[in-house]
Amino acid sequence: MSFAVTGCNAKATPDIQPHLISVPEKSPVRPIDSREAIAMSEFTGALTNEQMHARLEELFTIVVYEGGKPEFYGDDPVQPVYDSAIAVLDKIILNKWHGTADGEMNIVHSIHDWLVTRIDYDFELYERYQANTGGDEFKYNPAFDISGVFLNGRAVCDGISRAFVFMCAVEGVDALRVTGAYGNVPHAWNKVRLNGEWYNVDVTADMVNYNIDGGVYYKQLSHGYFLIGDETITGFKPTAHVFAHEMYPATSDYDYFAGKRILIGGDEYSITVKNQAELNAVFSAINKNRKNVGKIELKLDFEGKTEVNNADMYKTEIAEAYKKLKFADFDMSQDNPPYFRYPNGVYVFLMYK
Repeated sequence: MSFAVTGCNAKATPDIQPHLISVPEKSPVRPIDSREAIAMSEFTGALTNEQMHARLEELFTIVVYEGGKPEFYGDDPVQPVYDSAIAVLDKIILNKWHGTADGEMNIVHSIHDWLVTRIDYDFELYERYQANTGGDEFKYNPAFDISGVFLNGRAVCDGISRAFVFMCAVEGVDALRVTGAYGNVPHAWNKVRLNGEWYNVDVTADMVNYNIDGGVYYKQLSHGYFLIGDETITGFKPTAHVFAHEMYPATSDYDYFAGKRILIGGDEYSITVKNQAELNAVFSAINKNRKNVGKIELKLDFEGKTEVNNADMYKTEIAEAYKKLKFADFDMSQDNPPYFRYPNGVYVFLMYK
């Protein structure tokens, strides 16, 4: 998801940090280490792009579909991909999360946030793909598989959704890859099962990419497509997801924002905003602390707002709140508002750089 906004005053401000652990454990444990070893096939000589792609698919199959631990053959060119994935999980997943009631939620949350914040969407490849019918140039590009994520830090939705399910498989969390469309564009995302319920997770759509005056892209973290149901993801307008195949129905939304609070300038505020006064208060607090907070994610849940997935029901209320900002770096306009709208009243607001 991306768009362009018009910038005014340029100030660099750090953002509220995502859900990532601050200190990795000294003795991390990955559930995959206790599983049956499955040997990768033998090979000789240098691999072509097609052979490398096939070998990555073999690795993916062992970990995701067969539930085993890969055993690598010699100096295997795909082992660095696996090792990189394990190294990431060692940094962002705590041992104590395994086997606990809320542990899987923490695992999925950390994987989602790491992918959103650390992996860049390959806009150049996407634009070339849109202008071309495809072919081997795109078929075997690393951005379409997990090597683009774990070795290059750059991918498109195919690679990102594969990386999500791969990391979940390593951690013993049930997840799968979903294909279909986002609007009229071919797309891939995921489903994940938590406490017996399936939910949609679209990591790519939660990458809030934007550029300023046609310049480089910047990115913000969102949770608008984190753990939502089929009805919500397929009914959200103006851009709905379309499933290529129906599988494992996700019958409800999980309210990720419930009970969560943020600290702005020493004061706490609820992420779920219930009325205009609360929204104005958050914007006023950010205005006073713009050196520390420039962008923010909120869920608007005002009484009487019932069609939040069909239209921008909060446009007037948001415009009123933006009046609390002084010398904002993003212009508030009806044609190009400085915010992103997500399902269920979730917004990512751009205020100060």
